[in-house]
Amino acid sequence: MRVFTLALAVALTFAAQTGAQTPENDGPNVNIARWAAGTYAYTRPSAPADRGWERFHMNAYADGSRTMTIWHDLKARNAQFTVVLRVGPDFRPLETFLSYWVAEGFKGSTLIRVDGDTLTASASGPAGLFEQSVDVPNVFSIGTHPVSADGWHLWGDSGAVGDTQTARLYSMEASADVSKPPLGTLRDLPFTRLGEETVTVPAGTFETLHYDLMGSKIWITKQDRLMVRMVNERFDLEYVLTDFASGSNE
Repeated sequence: MRVFTLALAVALTFAAQTGAQTPENDGPNVNIARWAAGTYAYTRPSAPADRGWERFHMNAYADGSRTMTIWHDLKARNAQFTVVLRVGPDFRPLETFLSYWVAEGFKGSTLIRVDGDTLTASASGPAGLFEQSVDVPNVFSIGTHPVSADGWHLWGDSGAVGDTQTARLYSMEASADVSKPPLGTLRDLPFTRLGEETVTVPAGTFETLHYDLMGSKIWITKQDRLMVRMVNERFDLEYVLTDFASGSNE
């Protein structure tokens, strides 16, 4: 006990000395260049109803990388996803954490890391523990299924209007089947850049890039590729930004 007490006293003394040598910051956080946060509503245009919501908070850091935290509540299907995405300055994935709840209960959680051309994933949940290693191309993204970061799938866009392009997506297994672990599969993601458009939604008016993404029309902001609106007429779905706030230290 005396040894523990002595060690604790030394640790506290060191912490106090370190704190005294480093003045408290009374200005903006120097790590955060800018931030943005918002909420989406999920509806069916043909019969508007409250299907759920999604909230996000994104930090863009001084080194150009970004982190987005997402809380996704699709109550119409009793699904709740929590996702954290970290990408480099060019939007290439670095790390992802996700936790999925579905109608049957807890589906699992997964930690994903990208090192060069290798993606490793570690998943745990009712189905057990699983490890996965996948070779990934230079241009790819991770699809966790909330809509906030769907614009990040298109970071390899050539800028050509009207041409169909193909992105590569590591798409997560997110069905209600808890016997299937939340691991991903590489797949093609065709999209077409439709141009630029000024869009007004309940959260405000935004200058956006307009795309067709596998049949869904999406509008995203230019600098951080944040989703503003998504409409899928085939499945009678709409996701729209209802509130938005942002700030900059740049």
